[in-house]
Amino acid sequence: MSISVILMIINFVSIILIISYLSGKTLGYEMIINDEFSTYVKDKKILNEYYFEKLHNTSSESRKFVKSDSINFNLKLIDKDEYLETNEAIEFLDKNINLYVEGYNLILDGKKIANIDGKEVFDNVKERLIKYYLKEHNLENSQINWTKIKEDVKLEKDVINLKSLLSEDELYDFIISNNKNNNTIATVEIVARKTYLENNLGNKIQVVSLSSQSNQKEQYNKKNFDREVVNEITYNNDKYIGMRRVSSKTLKPSLSEVQGNELFYLNNPSKNNVITSPFGLRWGGEKHHGIDIAGNIGDPIFAAESGFASLVSYNSIYGNYMKLNHGKGVETLYGHCDVMFIKEGEYVTKGQIIGKIGNTGRSTGPHLHFEVRVNGKADNPLNYVAY
Repeated sequence: MSISVILMIINFVSIILIISYLSGKTLGYEMIINDEFSTYVKDKKILNEYYFEKLHNTSSESRKFVKSDSINFNLKLIDKDEYLETNEAIEFLDKNINLYVEGYNLILDGKKIANIDGKEVFDNVKERLIKYYLKEHNLENSQINWTKIKEDVKLEKDVINLKSLLSEDELYDFIISNNKNNNTIATVEIVARKTYLENNLGNKIQVVSLSSQSNQKEQYNKKNFDREVVNEITYNNDKYIGMRRVSSKTLKPSLSEVQGNELFYLNNPSKNNVITSPFGLRWGGEKHHGIDIAGNIGDPIFAAESGFASLVSYNSIYGNYMKLNHGKGVETLYGHCDVMFIKEGEYVTKGQIIGKIGNTGRSTGPHLHFEVRVNGKADNPLNYVAY
């Protein structure tokens, strides 16, 4: 190309620029996103400074860049007040450009909840949720049997818009906010174990920790209570669900340790602990001399204490029944039996199977009628057996 031609081109461009400047026009770029006009920019270097650097640098091992919206630039004359400055162009790209990465759909009970980077995000949120609800129920120092998310949790790998990914903090806030507004996203089930001292009047005093009782302001003498019970208490998020008794330890002495009229303890004569009829007066003024314990025909009957079988018989009220003499003026009676395994005068040991529950005598259904008699007088069995 000759020098004269080059000079001619330079002059031509110069003339165009001068005319454009004088007319309010300038050379710029039309930005095309996904084949659609978006805006004007003065310099397409933002593509290098932002699109290739900033967006690509968001990638990490757990967030792998996959694709983005397409961006193209067309050179053209534009009005000087139409194009975006560099900072404005970057804000525009932040708002309008979609970058897609490898991520996961978080699905609870078949419902898509959020998009996250991976399992670690949800695991961390789960731990934070558990701590939150433990604090809500004042259980930070209690024995916890287990905690879990009740919903079925699944993570499905997908190509996800970077803008839709929730961080750990965002996911945690999203779940807590919805749970508080009765739009439960995730249910944290907590099963705690608590120990109580209990007496027959129904009063309960929680023992926070046997080893730390000495640090309590008020000391509780176990001799003032009938039993020490352990309960499992279930919570779902901030709601109390229910309580189940796990164990019961009688705090009274055994019969062999009894002095005078001191109360003692007996074993439960049945594997069941549901009382269908209590001790005392019934409708019509009739006195019930024992308690009725629910059961099925054939369920075992256990000796509440060691002793001799003083009576193995039948009558129209008790049906098949047995009476054991344990000494020190104490007797126990077992009524409505289906089968009796012992004979009069036979010695039995505490906890031995002595018969089977039945429905004999004056009975409206299978159950065990159980009595405790002290010096010939019927007493409430609940004073001696922990249920």
